[in-house]
Amino acid sequence: MTFKTSRFKHILGDSDFKEILSKGLSYILIRGFGIVISYAFTAYITKNFGASIFGLFSIAISIFMIASVVGRLGVDIHLVKFFSVKDNLNDTGLFYKTLLKSFFISGLISIVIYLLRFQIANELFKVPKPEVIPYLNWILLSIPFWSITLISSSVSRAQKNIKWFSFISLVSRFLFSFIVLLVLVSFTSDPIIVAKAHFCGIAITSVLSIIHTANGLKTISIKSKTNSWTFLKDSLPMMLSSSILIFLGWMDTFVMGVFESESNVGIYNVCIKVATITSFTLLAINSILAPKIAKSYAEKDEDNYKKLIRFSTKLNFLVSSFVLLGILVFNKFLLSIFGEEFIAGQIILFILCAGQIVNSFAGSVGIILQMIGKQRVYQNFVITALIINLILTIILTPIYGGIGAAIATVVSMAFWNLGCVIYLKTKLQIISYYNPF
Repeated sequence: MTFKTSRFKHILGDSDFKEILSKGLSYILIRGFGIVISYAFTAYITKNFGASIFGLFSIAISIFMIASVVGRLGVDIHLVKFFSVKDNLNDTGLFYKTLLKSFFISGLISIVIYLLRFQIANELFKVPKPEVIPYLNWILLSIPFWSITLISSSVSRAQKNIKWFSFISLVSRFLFSFIVLLVLVSFTSDPIIVAKAHFCGIAITSVLSIIHTANGLKTISIKSKTNSWTFLKDSLPMMLSSSILIFLGWMDTFVMGVFESESNVGIYNVCIKVATITSFTLLAINSILAPKIAKSYAEKDEDNYKKLIRFSTKLNFLVSSFVLLGILVFNKFLLSIFGEEFIAGQIILFILCAGQIVNSFAGSVGIILQMIGKQRVYQNFVITALIINLILTIILTPIYGGIGAAIATVVSMAFWNLGCVIYLKTKLQIISYYNPF
């Protein structure tokens, strides 16, 4: 028996490894379908309405993503950790209490941004963009419903119902949005239907997610053994970390909107979509790894969670490298799907891909730190990365446009990923990075 054959049998014989592979494959297939749908949705917008309209939509979406993660208060991540422990599954009141609080706070954030919409459109951008206001109005309505969606789906994630979690969090938003858009376009050619379709897609998704979660929990209650305010307080470091990651992911698009034309924003955002194809393996692994690490850590089974981390990192790096190679070889074709004008983003795409290499090499550092109670450490790394990103983006974007924004993103991404890698290795003796030996 060769070493490789023996190694392969060992992997299939380990129940945790087997679950990561099987459920990870399910996630990847669903995620792949989600990517196709989101790309079809984007391509339909760019082909029928142009890069400028997609740029306005992207600016509004950047505000949506930043505001919605603040409104969730980190509850979605904390619930994964909480409901991963079997004894907590009966505490359904905590879920409903935190869901209501998050919906209320998300609604308040939407109202505040709505009241400031004219100032945002006319004073924040170097060249006033009043045309973004109609898109922003519809996007703001989506925020509370998106909070409901992700908080509800986090319970499915904790219960390892990865297929449903993957569908709700990665597919349904774009699937239903695209279906609604195809219906609306038969009645009108007004570009605002893009934002309207997005709102309808999220509204449908939120209804499905909460019905499914309610059925899974079986009982509806607002009584909880856990103090919901204390739970929210403990969730805040996770919210801050998640918020900063969203800021890092969308800061460049937003700053591009401040200094660049809507068309250039659209091209840049498409480059991000193509580059982040490489991250879907990491997301697949994280969806399964998070509750497993939380459970093993709670049980003080150090050998098990270290073993899981080593295996998942190797799997992620190898698959991501293969996907990245495909993007680099077929970059012109991938960009041309959205229109010939998007081929101008080639250099931006290459720079963003470099950041994805670092991301896949580092492994699931964020999930690891948050699931073992080191969320504040992780928070400090991403806060510093956000500051670096903000400074570099503001300096480089006015000079180099999308290329400058991409460089800022990659530098900040490398800082927090490698910083967390070093911390895990030196302080906790956890190797999260790719090690072929």
